[in-house]
Amino acid sequence: MSQEKIKEFMDSMHLDQDVSIEEFHQAVKAAYKDRSTQVYFIWKALKELYPEVDANRVIREGSYAFGLYQGEKIAKANGGGENIGPAEALLGQTSKGGLLVFEQEIQELTDNRAVKLFRACPHVEALKELGVDDETIHSFCRDMLGACDYAICAPFPNVEIDFPTTVAEGKGEGCAMTIIRK
Repeated sequence: MSQEKIKEFMDSMHLDQDVSIEEFHQAVKAAYKDRSTQVYFIWKALKELYPEVDANRVIREGSYAFGLYQGEKIAKANGGGENIGPAEALLGQTSKGGLLVFEQEIQELTDNRAVKLFRACPHVEALKELGVDDETIHSFCRDMLGACDYAICAPFPNVEIDFPTTVAEGKGEGCAMTIIRK
């Protein structure tokens, strides 16, 4: 590729211009969907190439390890996991990208209870685009990828997390991340 073609391509990316909220939203959403798609294909390959391996467990354990890593970072930023209550746990895993992409709304934030509603899920969207059936999507959410969220709170001895509803259930209720003080 000639230097001129490289420059032409790079100029077309407009990297020197500010990014709109919508462009940011779409870029982060695409990244989440790509991650979900990649994990799905890893899971599928494990099932096909190594049927004796529990592919669900591999994804669940990997998701849990990732969540634990994230939770330990939140604990460190707050001077230790014992300093984290429901509000800190919820806010520690809330970002601008997450608020936009998952269409999150913080509904409650007290010392004893914190609730964040996810109205959208790029993981579910990606799996639907791949033609994955509802039962597998639900399993991916609840049994595998969701392990990440539970693990994030594992380093915090004073809280517990639950999702009474999820986008994957297809009932239109969203994911209700609920963190309570033990």
